[in-house]
Amino acid sequence: MSMTYTLPKTEEKSSYVEKKFDEIAQKYDLFNDLITLGMHRYWKRFVVRQTGLRQDNSCLDLCCGTGDIAREIIRQYPSCKVTGLDFSQEMLNVAESKNSSNSGIEYLQGDAMDIPFSEASFDAVTIGYGLRNVPNLDGCLQEILRVLKPGGVLVSLDVGKVRLPLIAELNNFYFFRIVPLIGNWLMPDQEMFKYLPHSSLEYPNQEMLKRLLLETGFMQAEIHDFVFGASTVHVAHKSNNS
Repeated sequence: MSMTYTLPKTEEKSSYVEKKFDEIAQKYDLFNDLITLGMHRYWKRFVVRQTGLRQDNSCLDLCCGTGDIAREIIRQYPSCKVTGLDFSQEMLNVAESKNSSNSGIEYLQGDAMDIPFSEASFDAVTIGYGLRNVPNLDGCLQEILRVLKPGGVLVSLDVGKVRLPLIAELNNFYFFRIVPLIGNWLMPDQEMFKYLPHSSLEYPNQEMLKRLLLETGFMQAEIHDFVFGASTVHVAHKSNNS
């Protein structure tokens, strides 16, 4: 299997990712279950617990995909109001199909780089495997900070970098060789499954992302690693008086 794959340029990235996520939407949940051996569901439950939402709070699930995290928020915090935002209409169609009529989740098509809400709209923002796909990470973090209320929290789940050399080698082999094979078996000739591991190469490691969050203006940021750091959760707080 050839390793040659070129990531789309920044200006092409949004339309590329939107198109590709549209194409894989129907199989995306199964793909995630297979490549993480179902562990992504546990990690998403952890993400939602980290929000510490209270009754009647509001949460924005950014790059919500098929709505896993949005549904988990309602499961853990039934009285909260959840907005799921994604730019892939096909992903949103899958999310809507899993929605019960009185779920308290509203899905919207929109851009994480230009969130269609006013300042200080949400008590929490969650994002699962989304920051890696935005064309400008700094700009996206500023948008998240803008729509958070003072004292609000951002919880992001994404791929991380493994620090232990041998396990890092194994992780890379799995991510670059096995994951595309699983993807190809599910959806032959779909290059999105090559994009996913390659997109992790340019994505900052845990400490760099923490530093970026603090530079953006978040007050504090914590890192929670899973599977030796192959998967990681960042929890960042907006200050109470901003």
